[in-house]
Amino acid sequence: MNLNKQLLDRLICSKYIFHKGIDILERGGPFSSGLGVLHFQDATEMVLRIIAEHLHCSLKENAAFNQIIDSIDNSGVPKITHRSALNQLNKARINFKHFGLEPKHEDVIKLRGDLEEFFPNSLKSFLDVDFHLISLANLVEHRRTENFLNMAERLIRDGNYRDSISSSAIAFTIFNSHYNKEPQIYRQDPFRRIKDADLKKWVEGIEKLVLDQQAQLNIIMNNINLADYRRFQRCIPTVHLFGGTPRVVYMGSREKLEPSFENALFCYNFVIDAILLMKANKLPLRYLAQNPVRKIRVIKECPIKVRPGDNQEIIRSTEIGEILYARHEKYDREGHIAIILDGDDAFVEGVCVTVAK
Repeated sequence: MNLNKQLLDRLICSKYIFHKGIDILERGGPFSSGLGVLHFQDATEMVLRIIAEHLHCSLKENAAFNQIIDSIDNSGVPKITHRSALNQLNKARINFKHFGLEPKHEDVIKLRGDLEEFFPNSLKSFLDVDFHLISLANLVEHRRTENFLNMAERLIRDGNYRDSISSSAIAFTIFNSHYNKEPQIYRQDPFRRIKDADLKKWVEGIEKLVLDQQAQLNIIMNNINLADYRRFQRCIPTVHLFGGTPRVVYMGSREKLEPSFENALFCYNFVIDAILLMKANKLPLRYLAQNPVRKIRVIKECPIKVRPGDNQEIIRSTEIGEILYARHEKYDREGHIAIILDGDDAFVEGVCVTVAK
């Protein structure tokens, strides 16, 4: 993938718009077919302009859709494929946007299928880019969350929808924990003095209900669609973070929605959309973030781990010469240095780093 970063960022944007169109189309509702077409056409025109720019085609500032295609075809390289479908898409967009004529749902489904062939073929032919490797997770800018989103996207391509949904659920839980970070304070069980088992169970049920309501209020405050959040909850398993390590529990499976392609893609897109909204609406931190007190330099490549000795989840690998910022020595554990990565705690092996000047 030899595309410069600016064009690659625009490809990520176009793929995001395309997936938003798919989401709108599958969700249904008033004008969903027309709105889906608008998103599909915007994504397609953005890709065509990226190809034209990469090929140094001469384009007027306000070149029409067909003129962009003609410019690419006249460049002498392989011709644009699916031209008939692209013309149908553009006509559907004009009819809906300018005349309020909504296309038939089945026609838009066909256009979606055409674009799912057009994008991979064109990007490979003109840009030597694999469309499937363009990850929307890059928009998140939190590496650990991105890892699970990348896994969720890969599992969708592999047809493993159940595990994809689980990966999306883990990504959401990890970012939510990062976003709503609170200090680690030991709290005794507030119900430890209740001796009656039935009463204790009832009180714990009330607490769970209150916490669930608080979670929904947080969703609303971040401008996330509550109906989408509830659908997301009906798709995903329960995720717990034990010492930072995610554990997935499949409970109440009869109440869960089927792990289909549509639901896996919905969960993946929901998590990205929710995270972007959370970032856009972020309030000042309730608590002071942990400040680094040491600067260290990597002298040997090694993994950055969530926990010392845990090789199950590697956030990323270090690079020789890279500067990392570490917490106080009292947080080091088992021969590992406690560092701060993306605002969270992580660990690297002590033998792989040295004090940086």
